[in-house]
Amino acid sequence: MTTQDPVGSALAGIGAGATTGAAFFTAGALLLRLLQGGRPPAVPQDVGFAIMSVSGFLGIAVAAASGWLRARAIEDTWRRAVVSALSVFGAALLALLAAPADMFGGSVGLAAYLTLLVVAATYAHAVAIRAAR
Repeated sequence: MTTQDPVGSALAGIGAGATTGAAFFTAGALLLRLLQGGRPPAVPQDVGFAIMSVSGFLGIAVAAASGWLRARAIEDTWRRAVVSALSVFGAALLALLAAPADMFGGSVGLAAYLTLLVVAATYAHAVAIRAAR
């Protein structure tokens, strides 16, 4: 399957991978915030580290896989790999925005940012599917 618009397919794949991966990062941060509750934190430090490590690994893996799969209309493996790598980089940059959302809004801010990421990811996946035709 080839595409008539390889640039659009690549950009949509990057957007889809980045937003999906960042959603996993943010979901892990929100889960940790909800488990911590108030002061002092109710979650031991090693459990918090495990939650953030797993969500970070899943965010990277999902971003790479989403970018790769959404760019499947691009036949060149090297270009698909670049889309996948840029998706991971974009996911890391978007995940950094979870820190101000947490700082200013707490759990509500993280939930709002996660909702925004999920909506953006859904739209980006739809655009990537359309661009692949």
